[in-house]
Amino acid sequence: MTNLSSSSPDDQASSLDADQVGVLLERAAELEQQDWASALPVVHQALNLARQVEHSSVARTLLHLATLEWRLSSFDSALAHANEALQDFRRQADRHHEAWCLRLIGNIHGVQGQYVPASEFLQAAAALSRDTENRPCLASCLNNLGIIANELGDYASGLDYHFQALDIYDEHDPHVLSTLNNIATDYRQLGQYASALEHHEQAVSRARTVAGHGLTATYIHNMAETLRKFGRHAEALPLLEESLMLARQIGDRQTELLTLDSLGLTHQALGAPEAARRCYEEGLRLAPAVRHPLAEVKLLMHHASLQPQGSREILEQAMQLAREKQLRAEQLEAHDLLSRAYREAGDYRSALEHLEQARAVEKELFNEAQDHRIQALQIQYDLARTRASHEAQHQLNEQLRRANEELDAFSYTIAHDLRAPVRHIKGFVELLRSVVDTSANPKTERFLGVIENASDRLDLLIGAMLNFARQSREPLRLTEVSLGQVVESVQEELAAQLPEQRVSWRIGPLPVIKGDATLLRQVWINLLSNALKYSRPREESVIEVWAERQGSFWAMHVRDNGVGFNAQYADRLFGVFQRLHPQDEFEGTGVGLATVQRIVVRHGGEVSATSSPGEGATFTFTLPA
Repeated sequence: MTNLSSSSPDDQASSLDADQVGVLLERAAELEQQDWASALPVVHQALNLARQVEHSSVARTLLHLATLEWRLSSFDSALAHANEALQDFRRQADRHHEAWCLRLIGNIHGVQGQYVPASEFLQAAAALSRDTENRPCLASCLNNLGIIANELGDYASGLDYHFQALDIYDEHDPHVLSTLNNIATDYRQLGQYASALEHHEQAVSRARTVAGHGLTATYIHNMAETLRKFGRHAEALPLLEESLMLARQIGDRQTELLTLDSLGLTHQALGAPEAARRCYEEGLRLAPAVRHPLAEVKLLMHHASLQPQGSREILEQAMQLAREKQLRAEQLEAHDLLSRAYREAGDYRSALEHLEQARAVEKELFNEAQDHRIQALQIQYDLARTRASHEAQHQLNEQLRRANEELDAFSYTIAHDLRAPVRHIKGFVELLRSVVDTSANPKTERFLGVIENASDRLDLLIGAMLNFARQSREPLRLTEVSLGQVVESVQEELAAQLPEQRVSWRIGPLPVIKGDATLLRQVWINLLSNALKYSRPREESVIEVWAERQGSFWAMHVRDNGVGFNAQYADRLFGVFQRLHPQDEFEGTGVGLATVQRIVVRHGGEVSATSSPGEGATFTFTLPA
C-alpha cells in the first residue's frame, strides 16, 4: 500500500511557497554582506510571495524589509513596514519578535533625531526582552540607548549603557563589535583617547577576522578619526586608505564619503594639499548619490579652504545646504568662514552681516544644547521610573548632578574666555578713535559706536552667564530666612533706583523658611525688578506680593499690572537668553528668570508664570515649608 500524505495538494503547495520565502530571505542576507541595495528587491519578492500564501512568515519578512530600509535611510517606508510587522507579531503572541520590532521602531526614530520617542520604544523593547529572556535584543536596546545618550551629550550615561550591553552580549555575538566601537566613541567624546583607542583596536582586530564583515570599514574609519583628532595623522593615514578600499568593495558609500573627507583633512595636516583636494573633489562627486548632507557640507567647507580664489562661492553653497538641512553647527562654521573670506576681500559689509548671523546661530545652538539636556533628563527619569528601583534613581541623580556640574563648568570657562577678545575689541576701537578723523566721515563715528555698543552688550551677557554658572558651583548655605524682611529690603533698594516711577506696593505677610538667604534675595530682586520694568509704561505701577500655604510647600506670588505676555510662550521665559520683548523696548540680558528657576529648583521648589498681553503677569514660585 502506498503511504498517503495527510496534507492536501494546496497545503503542500503552500509549504513549498513558504520554503521558497525562506530561500529568498537567505539569498537577501548573503547579498546584504556585499551591498544593501542589491538585497532590497529580493526581500520585496519574498514579501509578495509570503502575502500570497498568507503565511506566518509575512511578519518576519516585513521586519527584515523594514530593517533593510532603515539601513538605506528610507525611514518612512521602514516605519510603515515595522509597524505592520509589530501588529502581526502581537496577533500571533510572538513576544520574542515583538521585542525586536519595538527595537527597530526605536532605532528608526533615533536616527532621525526623535530621541524621546526612540527612547520610549527602546525601553519597551528592553522590558519585553527581560521578560522573555531575549538577551541579544536586550543588549541591543541598551547599546542603542547609549547611542542616544551620546547624541544628547550625556557621554557618561552612554558609556554606562554600552558597558551594560557588553556584559549581556554573548562573547561571540557579532554585535559585540559595534558596542566596542561605541564605547570607544564615548571615551573619545570624554577626551580619554588612550581608552578610546584600546576599544577601537579590539573592534577592528575582531572585525578583520570575520570575512566580509559589513562594518569593518566603518570601525577602521572611526579608529582613524580618533588618531587624527589626537594629532597622530601619520598613523591615521594607512587606516583611512584601508577603510576607503573596504567601503568601495562592499558598496558602503556613506563610509566612503566620510573617509574621503577624513583623508583630505589628514593629507592637509601632513602638508599634502593636492592630495587633500583630490579627496574632497571625489567626495563631492559622490555626495549627491549618498544623501548625507552633514558630510557634504563638511566637504564643501574643507574644499573651500584649499581654493586660492572662489572660496566664497563654495562656502555660500555650503551655507545654503546647511540651512536647507537645518545643520546649525555647520551654519555657524560657514558664517565664520564667510565673514573671514569677505573681510580678506575687503567687503566689510558682507563680513559684518555674516558675523551677526553667526552670533544669532550661536544663540540657537546654545538653546538647542539646553533642549538636548532636557531631553536627556526626561529619558533618564522615564527609564528610572520604568525600572521602579530606588537604587537606579539614586545612581541617576548622581549622574545628573555630575552632568550638570560639567555643563556649568563648561559654561563658566567659555564665558570667562570670551572676555579677553571683547576687551581687545574695545581696546582697538579706542585706538581707531585716536588715529581716525571721525569728523571727516560721520559714518565712521557711527560704525565705531555700533561696535562699542555691541561690545558692551556682549560684556553684559558674558557677566550674566558667569553669574548664572557660578550659582550652581557653590553649595547652599541653609539658614532660617524671613522672606518678609528680604522683600522689604529689596523694595527699598529698588525704590531708590527708580525715584521717578510711581509705584503702589501691596505686600502681604510672608513666611520664614529654611534656605540660602543670598540666593533667595536674588530671586526677589529679579522678580520685583521685572515687575517694575514691565509695568513702567503704566501711569502707576501696581506690584502685589503675597504667600499661601499649599500642603508641605509655601507658594509665593508676584503680580504686576504691566504689559504682560502671550501665555503660550511662558516656558520660554525661563530659558537662558530667552526674551519675549524686544531689547529696544525693555532692557535686560535674558538671564534673570533662568536664574530664578535655577535657585528655586535647587531649593526643591518650582516656578511658573501666567499672563495675557496687556493685562500684567503673575509669577509664582514654591519653597518647602
